[in-house]
Amino acid sequence: MKQLIYIFLLASIFVSCSDEVQEEAQQEVTSVHTIWTDKSELFVEYDAFVVGELSTFAAHFTDVSDFKAITEGKVTVSLIQGDKGIRNTADAPSSPGIFKPALRPKSAGTYQLVFEIETPTIKDRIVIENIPVYASMEEAIKKHPQEEEGNTITFLKEQAWKMDFANVPVQKRQTYNVIHSGGEILSAQGDEVTITATASGIVMYSDRSITVGASVSSGQQLFKVAEGGMTNNNLQTEFLQAKSAYEKTKLTFERKKALYDSKAISKTEYEDAELAYRLAESEYNNRARNFSSGGKTIRTKTVGYIKQLFKQEGEYVEAGEALAVVTQNKNLTLLAHVSPSDYPSLTPEISANFAINSIHYSTNELRGKLLSYGKSITAENPKIPVYFEINNTGNLIPGSYIDVWIKTNPKVEALTIPVESLLEDVGTYSVIVQLGGETFELREIKTGVSDGEYVEVLSGLKEGERVVSTGAYQVKMASMSGQVPAHGHSH
Repeated sequence: MKQLIYIFLLASIFVSCSDEVQEEAQQEVTSVHTIWTDKSELFVEYDAFVVGELSTFAAHFTDVSDFKAITEGKVTVSLIQGDKGIRNTADAPSSPGIFKPALRPKSAGTYQLVFEIETPTIKDRIVIENIPVYASMEEAIKKHPQEEEGNTITFLKEQAWKMDFANVPVQKRQTYNVIHSGGEILSAQGDEVTITATASGIVMYSDRSITVGASVSSGQQLFKVAEGGMTNNNLQTEFLQAKSAYEKTKLTFERKKALYDSKAISKTEYEDAELAYRLAESEYNNRARNFSSGGKTIRTKTVGYIKQLFKQEGEYVEAGEALAVVTQNKNLTLLAHVSPSDYPSLTPEISANFAINSIHYSTNELRGKLLSYGKSITAENPKIPVYFEINNTGNLIPGSYIDVWIKTNPKVEALTIPVESLLEDVGTYSVIVQLGGETFELREIKTGVSDGEYVEVLSGLKEGERVVSTGAYQVKMASMSGQVPAHGHSH
């Protein structure tokens, strides 16, 4: 009986030890790095280096110009110690954005890990220092640092690549005292031309393209003014009368010229005939240029866009009445309405940022300049007008109402992030901090002055940390919905 008990205890110990060995063997020892350059982002996962063991990389490469997966090219990975090393190249991604080279180290020590990526548009080199190579798996398990997950969000690269996503580093920038106000975009003075009728009659459009917003070229025919059945405005009669006078004075001039050449008439009589002919010729040519069987043509003398049409086709127009406004839209005027209490902050050095439909612009980027600002107010106009001239980028529309942030005297340099990074919840602001390639953290921050483009960070962030500037809300919602795994994944 004692012998059976002894055998049972030995078996139990053996099974226990076997389970521990198996558990230890199955323990994952994974290294993870995330490196950003001005060209690419590398997020790489690989088995910790052990002498004689093959370590395969899952190297995720992102093009930071659009934060999309790099889908072509080759990646070479090298493990270097001094002037010696090993390398391996993946000639193409195994799946979009993911390259899988592999290395089998030969000796233990501390190495330099180098990734080189080459695509038709990107050539980048990323160096990671102080990479250990362990003598055995047991040493790797014992010495390899284990990362603490903490209260983090996992959001896979494959998810980020499929959506509008971007991150930016927290940086120090010059900050300003800011006046936040409303405003509007106006056409610049001299940038618009009013097309008027040169005769009275019925308006006819030259073709169906004459609509608000249509582009026009210099000399293009826009309208015709037909006689409309009114005898005192008979365009055809006026044209025929001018033609008859021209032909009559021409014959007279030619006859007088022949007589003058033969000295049969005086020079004064010849010059009178020539003057009458030239005047009649000018009148005829003027009417001939603008006359057709459909009426008198109206042309534009400038290049631009039709901003406004005053007459519908078929309406009657008097000579001198406005038919249309053509705007060049090269320059625009930004008008901000400022409270009188902010008047002392207005100086000739001010600039402004403004937003239309959540798209932000800067007067400096649009080669803008301050034109003027009001020096008084009235009961009818209780706000101080501030005018800036800006170049039109092609997507700014006169008449648009805007939010304006006027930057006055500068403050000190401070940590800033894009306003798009902010998540607001009942007056409390937070951001999504990207800790690593697929690891994020929701962090509350305190903000200072905003110029509409960037916001000052008073606490909660450090310089160099990266915050999600596009897609922060989607990352937060995905983590709350349980659509992402708790940690890690296989590729």
